[in-house]
Amino acid sequence: MYRIDYQIAYHHITEASETPHQAKQWLMVQQQHAGEIARVRLALHSLPYVTSYELPFRLLLIRAPQAIEKLRDELTINCRRVEINGNKRGVLYSLKRDVVAPEAFRYSRRFRVFRSGAEGGTESSYTHIAGQVNSPRERLRLALTSGLLVTALDALLFFGVQRIASDISALRKGGLNIDLLHVEAFDSQTMQLREIPAYRMITDNAIAASVSLAV
Repeated sequence: MYRIDYQIAYHHITEASETPHQAKQWLMVQQQHAGEIARVRLALHSLPYVTSYELPFRLLLIRAPQAIEKLRDELTINCRRVEINGNKRGVLYSLKRDVVAPEAFRYSRRFRVFRSGAEGGTESSYTHIAGQVNSPRERLRLALTSGLLVTALDALLFFGVQRIASDISALRKGGLNIDLLHVEAFDSQTMQLREIPAYRMITDNAIAASVSLAV
């Protein structure tokens, strides 16, 4: 199994109504080198609320909804619909039943990430595509049709894709023949080495390679 490393020089997320105390609490949570479930648990206990945008981008979660569902076995997690960056399908999570929180959130994100590994391109291959189009799903489509391997972390960090499996499903329905494989990924923020899904277009030359990579 191939390994890909992500060295995160910075990855800053800010929200228009965020208080200095909330920013400090998030920084403390992000500095904890722990597994996905542990990071979500800490965020829920440390902050009055977290949103479906913050879970993947602040904590580098690639399966945020699944993490929330696992924690429901031990925690009472209240949720409600909110608007995030103009999208009304966002979700707010809190351990408090009547938490005071905005109904709409406006996030901005700045990052500098270096990518290295045996498969796929360097970070410039992905940032170049991100600069061509604005839609996260269109960025994903362009990367795949350009022949790039796209991991769940590539999609999250470079393209702003929060739920890659959902976008891949839509692209497959649109006619793209996309292969699923798995790679090992390490990132310098969480200091975790984990197995994550990766995708690429199936071509005559890629079929044998994808089989060997998945072994």
